[in-house]
Amino acid sequence: MTHLTVFDLIDDDALKALELRLEQNAEEQNAPPYQSTPLSVLAHDDNGALVGGLTGKTFWNWLYIDMLWVRKEDRGKGLGRELVDKAETLAVQRGCISSYLWTESFEAPEFYPKLGYQKFVVKEDFPLGHQRIGFMKSLRR
Repeated sequence: MTHLTVFDLIDDDALKALELRLEQNAEEQNAPPYQSTPLSVLAHDDNGALVGGLTGKTFWNWLYIDMLWVRKEDRGKGLGRELVDKAETLAVQRGCISSYLWTESFEAPEFYPKLGYQKFVVKEDFPLGHQRIGFMKSLRR
């Protein structure tokens, strides 16, 4: 008999067991091993205050941009582009061939096409009344 349990947080041992089983399944399917490497680019002003940042990771020859933020008074001055460019450059050095990200309609979906990203999916009501938008870009130069 199977028993289901529900948790808000998973303990480290259970998480490692799930990851191991997924890796084993991938190996059985001849998929490459999943090896994720974090990537962060931060921008500070002359006083050391954080004015922008990007977080993400590289895996399977892809860059995933998780978070991108620029301080309101620094927007429109090219800092966001610099952060993304730097992340893409590092990703290419790591062997990445493409990049993808998610943004919401209340964020800056018009920003990414200016950097060469193409919309690949729009999810309605995610969150309710808004859209979640996926963008991707080839990094092959």
